[in-house]
Amino acid sequence: MIAIAEDEMTLAPEPVPITNDPWMTELARWSLAVLGPEWKVYCGMWPAGAAAPALMWRMIGMDVRALGPSSYEVQKRMTAFILAEDADREHAAVLRLLEALGTAVKIPLDAAAKRYLRIADPKMSLQPEGTAESSPVQGPLTVTLLSRTSKPVAEAPLMRSVFYQSTMR
Repeated sequence: MIAIAEDEMTLAPEPVPITNDPWMTELARWSLAVLGPEWKVYCGMWPAGAAAPALMWRMIGMDVRALGPSSYEVQKRMTAFILAEDADREHAAVLRLLEALGTAVKIPLDAAAKRYLRIADPKMSLQPEGTAESSPVQGPLTVTLLSRTSKPVAEAPLMRSVFYQSTMR
């Protein structure tokens, strides 16, 4: 029997700064190019004392789907939280990002290796999800990023022998 303390049972871990997820960091870099250099972009959580204008991306879901025996597709759902001086500037930033996500087909993940993230289903929601006493789980802007990957080829066993018997007379 495994005992788990009630305070350890959470649906989502506490957000932490994300620095080693190349998908999120490339999405942040791409967003900064769209919004402009006056914006700050963060991944995973807001730092202490974050000042407007700022954008924070957080991953809210991930799926892996087999496409066949030799490839699979990874999908990550990202959500954006925006901190602006006022609601008008926040709304303008969401619209600018939504339009850019809608017109862009892909975001470079590793241009040298010709690896890209496809953009799917960018959405804007007017009311972020969450309860009154907790912070929202989903921001006003969500997008799904997709990438197909080949499975490593496993070596097959070599044929030991061939048996052949002719039935012709």
